[in-house]
Amino acid sequence: MTALLPLAYGYVRDDLLSDRDPNSSDCILRAAARSLGYALGTVFHESEPQNATLPPAFVDLVQECRRAKAQTVLTLPGHLSGMSVCRMVLLAILEVRAEAAVQEVHP
Repeated sequence: MTALLPLAYGYVRDDLLSDRDPNSSDCILRAAARSLGYALGTVFHESEPQNATLPPAFVDLVQECRRAKAQTVLTLPGHLSGMSVCRMVLLAILEVRAEAAVQEVHP
């Protein structure tokens, strides 16, 4: 019997991708997840800078982490910064609401 790897989800802001190819960021996160011992589920993409209290894809990410009891979110450096809600608040929401921690992975 093969043991299942713990589940992680991804979060990417498409406006910050230098090559504007979301598939390449997904591949980076998938490879990082594999090297860290996780199975990567959905990568949540924020399509443009958000002015809302909480970015919509981030809210979906938190809800999915809670539903699946996933405790790890992988993202690229800077993708939780520069929004209307500060990075510390976003990290706290993930920790309190979903019991999940963020790991930034470098391409």
